[in-house]
Parts: sequence; structure tokens; C-alpha cells
Amino acid sequence: MSENNRNHAEPDRRSASGGRRAAPPEKRSGRKKRPVGVTILIRFFQVVGTLLLLAAVTGSFLACYAAVYIKTAIIPTANLDLSAYTMNENSVIYYYDKETGEARELATLVGSENREAVSYEDIPQDLINAVVAIEDKRFFQHQGVDWIRTANGVLRLFTGGNIQGGSTITQQLIKNLTEYNDVTVTRKILEIFTALDVEKSYKKEEIITMYLNEIYLGNGCYGVQAAAQFYFGKDVSDLSLAECASLAGITNNPSLYSPNAPLEVTRYKCGECGVYSLTNDEPCDSCGAEDWGPAEIWTGRDYNKARQELILKNMADPEISPNGAYISQLEYEEAVSEELVFTWDRKDDPAGEGDKTDTTPSTVYPWYVDAVVKEVINDMMEATDMTREAVTKMVYSGGLRIYVPYDPDVQAAVDTVYTDRANLDHTSRTGQRLMSAITVVDNSTGYVVAMAGDVGGKTVNRGWNAAVDTVRQPGSFIKPLSVYSPALEMGLITPATVIDDNPRLLNGKVWPLNMPRGYRGLTTVLDGVVRSVNTIAVNVLEMVTPEKSYEFMTERYGITTLEPYLELSNGQVKSDIDYSPLAMGGLTYGVSTFEMAAAYATFPRNGAYTEPTTYLRVDNIDGQMILDNTPSTEYVIKESTAYYINNMLTSVVTSGTGYNARIGGQTVAGKTGTTDAGNDLWFVGYTSYYTAAVWTGYSTSEVINISGNPSVTLWQKVMSLVHEGQQLENQKFPAPDDLVAYNICLDCGLLATDDCANDLRGDRTKTFQLIRGDGPSEYCTCHVPVTICTASPILNANGKETGAYYLAGEFCPEEHVKEVTMVDYERVLADPSVVVSDYYALINLYESMEDPYCPLHLDAPEPDPEPEPSDDPWWNWPWWTDPGVSEPPAETGEPTLPPEETGEPEL
Repeated sequence: MSENNRNHAEPDRRSASGGRRAAPPEKRSGRKKRPVGVTILIRFFQVVGTLLLLAAVTGSFLACYAAVYIKTAIIPTANLDLSAYTMNENSVIYYYDKETGEARELATLVGSENREAVSYEDIPQDLINAVVAIEDKRFFQHQGVDWIRTANGVLRLFTGGNIQGGSTITQQLIKNLTEYNDVTVTRKILEIFTALDVEKSYKKEEIITMYLNEIYLGNGCYGVQAAAQFYFGKDVSDLSLAECASLAGITNNPSLYSPNAPLEVTRYKCGECGVYSLTNDEPCDSCGAEDWGPAEIWTGRDYNKARQELILKNMADPEISPNGAYISQLEYEEAVSEELVFTWDRKDDPAGEGDKTDTTPSTVYPWYVDAVVKEVINDMMEATDMTREAVTKMVYSGGLRIYVPYDPDVQAAVDTVYTDRANLDHTSRTGQRLMSAITVVDNSTGYVVAMAGDVGGKTVNRGWNAAVDTVRQPGSFIKPLSVYSPALEMGLITPATVIDDNPRLLNGKVWPLNMPRGYRGLTTVLDGVVRSVNTIAVNVLEMVTPEKSYEFMTERYGITTLEPYLELSNGQVKSDIDYSPLAMGGLTYGVSTFEMAAAYATFPRNGAYTEPTTYLRVDNIDGQMILDNTPSTEYVIKESTAYYINNMLTSVVTSGTGYNARIGGQTVAGKTGTTDAGNDLWFVGYTSYYTAAVWTGYSTSEVINISGNPSVTLWQKVMSLVHEGQQLENQKFPAPDDLVAYNICLDCGLLATDDCANDLRGDRTKTFQLIRGDGPSEYCTCHVPVTICTASPILNANGKETGAYYLAGEFCPEEHVKEVTMVDYERVLADPSVVVSDYYALINLYESMEDPYCPLHLDAPEPDPEPEPSDDPWWNWPWWTDPGVSEPPAETGEPTLPPEETGEPEL
């Protein structure tokens, strides 16, 4: 482009004064253009610097937050009193004598673990050094935490590994005694600060001593003294260096390193470097050689020996401690070459029986003691940070004093019945033995005083205890708790309330079904309870609502096994807040005798509920109470509710499904329960003195093909012995002072009239003892008079009489005409196939008939015909019908002829 053209192409540049200014020069002197690479580098460092600044600020913020969290949430809880974990004395369970109130021993607990504590002075220094050399070589230098190993563990976390590893002996002791045994960051931090606190409070000698007394060394051995006796048959103080190293090697993995571990592993030795591998089809990971020796079979003994030699090698390492090696090279070689002789190698044990432990307990504790141990362990775990293993050790060997509400007299009655297998000697078709469990509550206190977890002799400790462990569907005996007592408490019903025994339609099917099958129609609540009518329970629950019923069950009666909402893997949702679970007992999981006995005891105790427990308090070895479990008592229902339930459940025993639970000379109340499939049979009953819940069934649910309900029979046998043995006089259940006798119509629940007694079916009245004001104030209006002809019964479809009659017509004979009453009630059927048996007692029966009047007497009756003259002599006439004869003729022996008719009057 020419200069001329360039001038034309450039825009006009003028100065501020309006004149033209000169074009800028191509280059300015003293200033160089920045290279592109430098600019990019500067920008990079600016971005990185900004990110680092943000990271620093964020890190500072998080560090401050972490510091505050550690200070407020971690440090206050990061402490551990090792003295509380002393495990060198058996614990004892005590009960209180009813006569004197003194504590008497029930059982001395002996753990199944092989355990014996030993002092620091009795532990060989070689054993301490061996453990330190393999487990925590800087134990005597650090303050509870090995920061180098901890940093390596954190590094593994950020590189895709986990935070396991790096624990010191102090931290391992804490894990063994507490719940700090998971691998979350929070737990690891808590473990670290606890270790620092422990090291401040205790000497190294105290820490290593407790560690060596707590570690598990296989074969049920806890602590080095028990392990020394088991493996070598000698006290730990007498172990040689070689034996110390062997023992120290077990704790890392007892299932692998125990010298009698039942395993056989094929291993191959590299011909070049001597490293072992589980396979020989790959080059050696250590040296790359492919020369493998022949297969070798390693047992637990071989693994223990290899571990022992590694420990001895570490002990001989001059850098193992600031003071140098623990052992000399000569001691190392002698220990490696020393033959390890275990107890099963000796001549007095040629069969090697030393590698077996006797699992049969020397003392088999009662069912009650098992329940106590389980409950104490669970509560102590909840109250502390101790592991289940540590708590179990403490409960058995911590010198605890456990006080329980056990009653030896009641338990003796339970044992008499439940240890005798003949009382329930039945086996299913699949070979299962029928089981049963019972829990007994003392109504005077609300405490659980006796139990049995199965029938027959007890052979194991802490096995399956069906009294507390088995949870099964209750069937109908749930109704007083979930349906009737809530409805009574809410003022919705009384025992005299009339409900229609009439099913509804659910998902296109008639529901619910009654057992036995059939529907009776208008029924009082009392009759519904006595006969366990499902439709009555469902209709009453509809008044209460499932939500309110669930609240009663969980909050008032303490039932903990109900499921409010459960979504299954297939998307199906189950909930116990519904009609079938709460009205008929078809629960998701079920209930136990333990909780149900306590819940039912509320009724004879006039509405007072006490949470069930098998222990009252626990004292430590120094006599200080560490667990207070004395349950509180709360009145959860009104006295009136308890009175009505007691009355109705007494009728269940006197005239209902619980008839076989009667005890001579005692007022008994209770309720049976049977699941739809017949897999579980229940009875929960009570007197004024005791309440007991009994379950019968199989370990794996199966139909019980047995006549009657064995739970009722077992209950009756136990409770008869309890009351007879204590010579308890009959004591009726509490009753209010303001009871009034109400004569009630059984078809409408109102005050009865003469019409109610004149019902077609007979007298439809009953006297109920109700609290003043609970009874009706109006008279029955449902009974309507009708005139029937008793000569013309109404037949059903099968040609059988129904109990109803056609209405009397104009020409029905007077002797067949009768005035009765029938019920004026409109019923809606869920399905035409439903038959309700009181249908023929309802007056609308006639509305469904084309002609409700008597079909037999349709015309006026014929008059009686005149008597025809008789040829018989007059003495054969009925003289008593002849108005002219006042007395029979005199008997003269000759026939007397009638006077001749002359047409003249006889003078």
C-alpha cells in the first residue's frame, strides 16, 4: 500500500484542540513486548496462587472448625478409667427374700472364656519385649500415639486405602475395651485423644499389663496366663524366650497363628530368595525368579513357627529400641532352634486332645439368669462405650453384684411343669419338636419374677431363650390391648355396646373371616370379646383408628416390636398401623411373652403399667451402683377401663375360649390367641396375684396339628402350682364403688323393655354392671311387635326351619296366633353371598318376601258338623254331655231302658 493510500485509509486523528496529531511511531523506545510464554506462565501462577489462597482460607476455616469440634465434642469424651475394667472376680446375682427382704445369692457367674489375670511382676520381660517388637516397637517412647504410623495410615486413606493400621498397644487396648473399633475418621480421632489421655493417667507398665491380660489368644483364652496354661501347660512366668515369642505371635490373627489352628494351606518356596507364595505359576514377587520348590502344606503350627521366628528376628535387631536389641544373636539362634512342645505333644496326651476345649458348661444357669445376663450386657453397652466382648467379660468376671426381682417359689412351679417334657411331648411331621415359653409377672410389683425359655432340660448357657428372644404374631389376644381398652378409655364403648357382626368388602373379598366361620349379627362387645369375633374388633378399631391404637400399644403398653413402616426389596410396604395387624394380630414381626405379660398385668393392677425387666440394679466390685434399672410405674389407663377388661376377660375363662384355664378357688381372666395359619398358640391370663403369658410353637413356623390349645393347659398347670403352693385365697379384681345394674337390650344396647324379653328368639335382655353414667338413659325402640302364625314356619333354602314364622293371617286359628317382637334394623351386606344368622329375627325379613302372610290358613274354617243319631243304647252315650242326665243310672244289674216317648211331659 502506498503512503498516499495509507493516509486515506487511516481515520482522522485530531488533538483535543481539534488539530490533527501525528500518527504513533511503529516502536516506542525503552519498552519491550512481553513474550507469550511468560504471559501464560504469569497467568498460571496467578490462578494457582488464587486457588492456594482459597485453599488456605478454607483450610484455616476447617481447621478452626475441627479444633472447636475436637475441643467440645471429642476431648470431653476422650477418657477411659482402666480401673473400671478389672476382670479378676466372678460376678454374683442376688434376689430378695420375700420374708426378710435380705439379698440371697441366686447364681455366681463363671464365663465361658478361659481367663486368669496376672500381675506385671509375673510377666516375663521376654514376653513384654516380644509383644512390643511385633506390635508396637516405639511403645516405650511415644505418648500413646505413634505419629509416624498414624501419618502412614492417613496417607493410605487419601490414596484409596483405609485408615486401618498404625495403632499402638495403647490404642489396641482401647479398642478391646470400648466401641472405638470401627474405622471412621471420628472414631479414629476419638481413639487418638483417648490414648493420649490414658498415657497421661497410667504408667506404661500398667498399660502393657492390662493389654496382656485382655488380648485374645485363640481357643477361648483371654490373657497370656490362660494361654500359657493352655498351649504350654505352665504359668506365664515360666515361659522360655522361644515360648514367649510363640505366644506373642498368636494375637495378630488367632485363627491363623494359633499352633493348633485347624487349617492346611499349600505354599511354595522360591529357590532363589526363599520367599513363600501361595501359587507357583507366576514369577516371585521378591526377586522375579521362576524357580519354585515343591509344594509344602502349612498348618497353624507352621504359621506360628514362622511368626515366632519373625518376632525373634525383630527382638535381635539392634535398632529395635534406643537401647539396642532385646536379645543377642546367640539367644536368637538358640530360641529359633528350640523345639516348641505344646500340651498335646506330651506323652500323657498322645491323642492330641489338648487342642480341644470342653464346650459343655460346668454349670447350666436357669432361663431367668440367662435373661438377666443378656439384659445387663445390652444396658451396659448402651451406658458405656465398651464393646460387647468387653462388657460380657465384665458381667462375668468384673466382680459385679446384680440384684434381680426373681421369685424362687414361682420359678419352682414353672420348672416343675416346663422341665417335664411329657407336658408337651409332640413332634411335627417335619421332625420339629414343639416348643413353649412362659413369663410370669408379680402383680403386686409389676416385676418379672420367673420364666422358662423352652420345655425340657436346659443344657446350654445363653442359648435361645424363647421367653425373651422369640417374637411371633399374637392372633386374637392382642385385641384387649389394641382395640377394646383404647375404645373403653376413649369412652367409645362399654361391654354392653352393640356392634353388628357383619363383614365388609376388602379388595373384592369378604373380610374379615371369623373363627369358627359365620356371622351372627347384632352382638354386644362383651359377647364379641368372649367369642373373639373378628368383625366386632375391626368395627371397634374403626372407631378408635389404627393410629390411636398403635399409640396405645407402643406408648402405654410398652410393646417395642411393632413396625410402623417397612419397605421391602420388592417395593411392597408393610406397616402395623393398620386394621389386620391391630384388630386380629397379624403383625409384621410379632410380640414376646416377656412384653405381653407386663402389658396384660396392667389390667389386674388397676391400670398401672411397669416396664418389664429382669434386674433392678448393678453394683461394681467396690459396691458403687453403676446401673439403676428400677422400673417406674405409671397409670396408663383408667380404673374403669381396667374394671371392664377384667370383667370381660373373666367371662372368656368362665364361658369362652379360655375355659380350660380355670383354677379351683381363684378368679381367673385371660385371652387366647391363634394365628390364621395355626402356627402359633397363645394364652395370656391372670389372677389378682400373678400374670403369665405362654407361647407354643415351632422354631421354624409350622402348623400345629394338636387338639386344643396347649398354651392354656401349660398356663393352668403352672398357675395352679403357684397359687396352691402359696395357699393364696381367692381375691376378686378391683371394682369401682359406683356400679349400677343396667338391664340392657342385646339388640340395640339401650335400656330393656318388656318387648325385648318377648323377642321371637326368646329373652333378649341382660343385666350389666356398669359404672354410673356409663349405661344408657333411653329405652329400646328397636323391638317392634308382630303377630305370627306358629303353624307356618319360614324355611331356608335347604328346607330347614329358620326360627321365624309367617305373619298371622285373617283366618289363622287362634291357638296358633302369637304376638312376639322382632328387631327393626337395616343391614347392608358386603356381598349377596354373606349370610348373617340373625337375619330371620329382623322385621325387614318380611319386606323381602312376596307374601309374608301365613300360606296355610287362607279360607274361613268350616263350622263343626251336627252329631248324627246313634243306635247305641243310652248307657253307651256320653252321659256327661246330655243335659237331661245329671248322674249315671243306678247300677241294678239289669239294663235300664229309656222311657217311652208318649208326647206327654213326664211328671
